[in-house]
Amino acid sequence: MRNCVLLNKAVKTFVDPNGHVRGQQIPLGTSQGTPLGTPLRTSVETLRGTPPGTLRRTLIMTNLSFASVEEWLDQHPELAADYFVRKAELGAVNKWLVAHGFLTVTQGSSSRRGSASLTCSPCASPSSPIDKIADSIFNDDDSKARRSNSKKYLRHDFAKCKSKSVFRTYEPSAASAAAEARRSSFRAMRKYSSLPPSSSYMLCLLIESKVRLPRFESITLDRKKQLRSQDEKDFFLDIVKDIANDLDLKGLTHKIIINLSLLLSADGASLFIVQSTSAGKKVLVSKVFDVHSGTNIYPATTEDNAMEVPWGKGILGCVAESGETVNLECACEDPRYNDEVDRITGYHTDSLLCMPVRNSYNEIIAVAQVVNKSSGDESSGRFTAKDEKMFATYLQFVGIAITNAQLMEASQAEYERNRSLLEVVHDLFEEQTSLENVILKTLQRAQRLLKCERAAVMLLEDGSEKQNVKFSKIFELNCPVSGQSTNNAKEVGSSEMAKHLLHLAEQVACTGENMNIAECVEVEKGSAGNVRSMLAMPIRNRNFQIIGVAKIINKLNGQPFDENDEQLFEAFTIFCGLGINNTLMYNELEKAMARQKVAIEVLSYHATASVQDVQKMQKEGVPEASKWNLGSLTFDDFSLNQDQMVLAAVRMFSDLRLTSRFKIEYKTLLRWLITVKRNYRNVPYHNWRHAFNVAHNMFALLKTCDMMATFEDVECLAMFVGCLCHDLDHRGTNNSFQEKTGSALALLYGTQNTMEQHHFNHAVMILNSEGHNIFSNLTSSQYSKVMNVLKLSILATDLTVYFQLRSQFFPLVADGQFDASIREHRDLLRSLLMTACDIAASTKPWDIQFKVAKLVTSEFFDQGDLEKSKLKITPPALMDRDRKHELPLLQMRWIKDICLPLFEGLTKVNLKIAPMRDGAAKNMAKWSKLAASLENGASDLLDPPDIPPRVPDG
Repeated sequence: MRNCVLLNKAVKTFVDPNGHVRGQQIPLGTSQGTPLGTPLRTSVETLRGTPPGTLRRTLIMTNLSFASVEEWLDQHPELAADYFVRKAELGAVNKWLVAHGFLTVTQGSSSRRGSASLTCSPCASPSSPIDKIADSIFNDDDSKARRSNSKKYLRHDFAKCKSKSVFRTYEPSAASAAAEARRSSFRAMRKYSSLPPSSSYMLCLLIESKVRLPRFESITLDRKKQLRSQDEKDFFLDIVKDIANDLDLKGLTHKIIINLSLLLSADGASLFIVQSTSAGKKVLVSKVFDVHSGTNIYPATTEDNAMEVPWGKGILGCVAESGETVNLECACEDPRYNDEVDRITGYHTDSLLCMPVRNSYNEIIAVAQVVNKSSGDESSGRFTAKDEKMFATYLQFVGIAITNAQLMEASQAEYERNRSLLEVVHDLFEEQTSLENVILKTLQRAQRLLKCERAAVMLLEDGSEKQNVKFSKIFELNCPVSGQSTNNAKEVGSSEMAKHLLHLAEQVACTGENMNIAECVEVEKGSAGNVRSMLAMPIRNRNFQIIGVAKIINKLNGQPFDENDEQLFEAFTIFCGLGINNTLMYNELEKAMARQKVAIEVLSYHATASVQDVQKMQKEGVPEASKWNLGSLTFDDFSLNQDQMVLAAVRMFSDLRLTSRFKIEYKTLLRWLITVKRNYRNVPYHNWRHAFNVAHNMFALLKTCDMMATFEDVECLAMFVGCLCHDLDHRGTNNSFQEKTGSALALLYGTQNTMEQHHFNHAVMILNSEGHNIFSNLTSSQYSKVMNVLKLSILATDLTVYFQLRSQFFPLVADGQFDASIREHRDLLRSLLMTACDIAASTKPWDIQFKVAKLVTSEFFDQGDLEKSKLKITPPALMDRDRKHELPLLQMRWIKDICLPLFEGLTKVNLKIAPMRDGAAKNMAKWSKLAASLENGASDLLDPPDIPPRVPDG
């Protein structure tokens, strides 16, 4: 940093009339100093970067103390924080963390970072600002590029550090111990930091392995030599225990070859593991090659010293193939001997002992070899029969240890694979709005996990046939062999890809079979490049139909794709197909929602009241209730036409004092009533006329029978509006029919109160339409209550609800315990009054009752015809047109079982309801008499002429 104060100068500061801080330098030797109370900002700013000794002398000469500077910094924390963020180095940050208890400094062996290692203190506060600095502390020094401090990278690093060490069972070196300490600190900091509970963070916790394997410290080489010389039996037991708990194959190999060298007094040893290639051939591979008895016990950290031996070639290959022991005094004289090892190591091999290692199934899983018996031994440089016996005995334990290590290695690979696939699932289903993003994430994951140079996805055209395959889109992800992260995914035309590669992809799409090209294949230059190996598989949707082809090209290690790669890539193609399918479905859903929005706008325009209709009704006068006999319980349901029913509804709103009490605008009320009328379908019975008649019955009960005093005004409003809306958009079929046919309504609302829920939601839709909210002037509490009562009132018109409630209501009125002041009793009464109004046609004079019965029967017969034609079932007797002669008997039972008990119970609550009870009883007697006449052959009583014409809408 730049020094702003010279050694022989001090700083004098002052504030000019404009409020700006000014300063000038003066020689230190002068008598001028900074006056007390002089603003410190310029002084402090100019002192930045001064060496400590110079700074102290400068502060003394300028009459500035450290306390003054510290006080000024305390008064300006934002400037102090800004300076720390801009200027603080890694060492200062570490010191701050240590001083505040977030980290502790532990002295240990030297590492790349030095002799001190950092570990996280458990007292770290959850609210500490560790998230912002963890990346800068725990990045390796050899990583020059600055990582992003976003939570995305932190979560990925967290998952990565979990997976790196979870299966490590060998004793770490000093360097690896320091790295593990940093990773452990990072993991602890992530747990103590205030990371939000995002899906990515929860995924990291989910894939974190809970496996903690035992780790035992290996005895030193000197201790082993001492035991070897003192007691061979104890030494043998120790070297068996030394390998018994090590599940890392490389560390185990290192221990085995050192122990073999000591056990047999050999100059060196080697261990080759049997592995299978992608072509199904066997090969011998050394994890750690030719480690001699003088080396330390830590395992190698690279694959540079690994070596392969062909099956059946040389002494090692022949022993692996035949399973026989080879003991040579002069190895170079044997024709099977290959001196390649001697050329690599620089040693001359004389004596040699080679023996196979078997597992519990007596299968050869490895070959062990010791060379050059120590010349000081009594055997004079030759491996004896005793050595062979000891060698074979120890190799039995080696076989067990290698088997366990291989199982652990397979378990680790399976864990890594499952972890990667889980991350793929998260990535794919987190991003379903863009097809390009879904494919890009899949390609990136596949390329990273399978370690290949290139990856591509080709999507088939819709309707493409197997005989003529065509790709509509091709997505490629290229990665240079150098490993630089310059990957780009782009959609390209089919002409940019080599024709040979396209032809292979077309074959995969046609046959539906996987294609693994292991041999080198020369293809056209250009974007296709040079293909050494390729793996291609079909992509299928949820219906197992091929929708594309995925392929990966050229493994980075130059080897062909093996069986493990095929299994992993097949899982990728499955997830890719699901992701593509879900993305396409999401796009279709967006289009469907857009179409639905347009349809609703169109229907709303045509189904709502027009300005002309409202103006026409405004010009009409609203007659008194007495003119149309609205107050009578015996009102003629067929006495008014469509427009008169709208005006009559306005009159009932007014006489119930609902318009004045809740400040309902007249024009809004008219618009709402006309729209409600338009939203009833032209069905025989459940139409606008039925809704008006139900509302009239409620009006007569509230007004004529003095039931308004029993309920609150808000409840009366909700009940009356509920009567007008209780069958909105009725289709002429009941709930049972919706369930049998699996209609859209049943899928939307379920099988309970299906139509009633639809009626309520339709009523809410009308109320939410512009200019239709008759509840707009209600308070928030009133609006909440009226909507709740409105829903309960409409749902109460379902007879299944009536059967549930009457078992509670009838005992109360029979025992004289009904009390309208109790809220639960009043709720029961409100629901049963809705049912009473809905079936009130059974109480009207006989001619009205007979007409209504014919309309209901006509609608039921229409549903019965649909059940016969569509469902191929026999409908109930009430809906079977072939059994219309049973109508009187069915009506009589209807009134006797359903209607009369309800009206009798309501009469016990209010005697003024008695006319409805009596009317129902008279009609039951009429239906009984009609049933007797039909039995005597008078079938003309039910002829169609008696049925009034269907009431038109509008």
